Amino acid sequence: MTVVYTPEVATVTWLGFIKLLISGFVSLVEYCDKFQSKIPLSFILGFYVAAVVGRWWEQFNSIPFPSRLAVMVTAHIRGQDDRSRMIRRTIVRYICLGNVMTMASINIPVKKRFPTITHMVDAGFMLPSEQTIIDGLATHYNKFYVPFVWAATLIAQARREGRVSNDFSFQTLIDEVNSFRGKAQKLFNYDWVTIPLVYTQVATLAVYIFFIAALMGRQHIPGSKSGDLIFPMFTILQFFFYMGWLKVAEELLNPFGEDDDDFDINSLIDRNLKTGYLIVDEMHEHLPELLKDQYWDKIAIDIPYTEASLEHYKAAPLGSAEQVIKPETKIHLTPEVPSQLSLITEVDEDKEKQLVSKDEARRASQKSTSSQQRVKSRHSRTEHKLSLPRSTGLRDRILQHRGSIKKMARAMSAEDKAKSPRPSPTTSRKSSTDEEKELEKASRKESLKQAGHRVSKTETQGQEALGTNDTAPIQPPLLLTEEPKLEQPPALSASMVNEILNRLNEIRSRQSNLENK
Repeated sequence: MTVVYTPEVATVTWLGFIKLLISGFVSLVEYCDKFQSKIPLSFILGFYVAAVVGRWWEQFNSIPFPSRLAVMVTAHIRGQDDRSRMIRRTIVRYICLGNVMTMASINIPVKKRFPTITHMVDAGFMLPSEQTIIDGLATHYNKFYVPFVWAATLIAQARREGRVSNDFSFQTLIDEVNSFRGKAQKLFNYDWVTIPLVYTQVATLAVYIFFIAALMGRQHIPGSKSGDLIFPMFTILQFFFYMGWLKVAEELLNPFGEDDDDFDINSLIDRNLKTGYLIVDEMHEHLPELLKDQYWDKIAIDIPYTEASLEHYKAAPLGSAEQVIKPETKIHLTPEVPSQLSLITEVDEDKEKQLVSKDEARRASQKSTSSQQRVKSRHSRTEHKLSLPRSTGLRDRILQHRGSIKKMARAMSAEDKAKSPRPSPTTSRKSSTDEEKELEKASRKESLKQAGHRVSKTETQGQEALGTNDTAPIQPPLLLTEEPKLEQPPALSASMVNEILNRLNEIRSRQSNLENK
């Protein structure tokens, strides 16, 4: 804190100078209290501790135990002779030797216990001949994998000798050896690549800077809104929590050290070798006598409790739905599944009216839109038809010809009817009317075939092809079901009919050519 040298400072008394210092200290307190929250301490420290704790737990789970492999060895490598026993014990010893060599590379207490390979020979994990082989390997890398290779080779030799019964057992043993070696390699990798040191430094620096700023910014100053009470209770709690969090991370950062909370690997080494020899040697093919258990003839078994544990007894969980109490009137089966209408009737009247009104409004809107679309499409079709020029001369001839053909067809049908035998009196009037309808349909089809069924669609194209440009008033299209109202159509000669048919054929050919193009 710097006091600017001003005339006021030069002429002030000792008491006034102390007041100036206090005023500057108050501004410093307010500044620290304002900006100490800018340090993201919770984020930095929380992420750091989470990474350290996750790494610590993964290392603990990677510590290999040879019990599983020993069980596989005693199950798949059979035999009571010295050779089989030697193979089983040697495999377990090689596995434990690889574990010791790995831990001696990453754990300080184990390294102090086995500083050299000679100490491993003296402890019984290695034979002098095996030490000679390891010392003779021309490599400067860590040799913890060598005992695992020896164990796999020994298993293969036991398979060739027939001591491993089948290939499945052989593959199972090899997989277990590789799994044990993989865990040892994982621990070696954790020791090789650690959490970056700069991250540890950033987390530590953030904690210390935060509490230095809190120490200055949370001073109790009378008359000021900043700062804590006379006793900084919450500041002390923050200090305990954050500093304790940081110290936990520092303790878990290297669990293979010499701290009290680190892993006790030396006791695990002793346990692994003793347990492995016990499984593959003492317990090999030694089973207790097969006898009937005490619940042999019982189905409902009541396992006893002690008086101290009886108060902790709890009933077996049956699921949360089993606790629902169902009334007696609601548990009977119904003969029919309720339909959608019956479900709607159970709704309140107000809701039902709302649903009906919404449905009617929706249908009305659909009807209006569909009718508007139909009207628009109809107008567009009529406008398109009205926009096309038409020839009245050719149309009049076609209509006259169509009327004469229909009259001729009616006369022919009347002659055929006169020639046909009269129906018996037992036939009903309905059959005669049906025959008349069929005759009318046949005559209509014949007339349409002769006059051309698609005249109305090809008139415009035919006129364009023939070069006709009549400007007569446009008439509405003639429906095929209508009959032309001509009182006395003029008689048509054969040449006129041929001319009309030739014109129609030309129109059809030109239309087909246009469609192909």
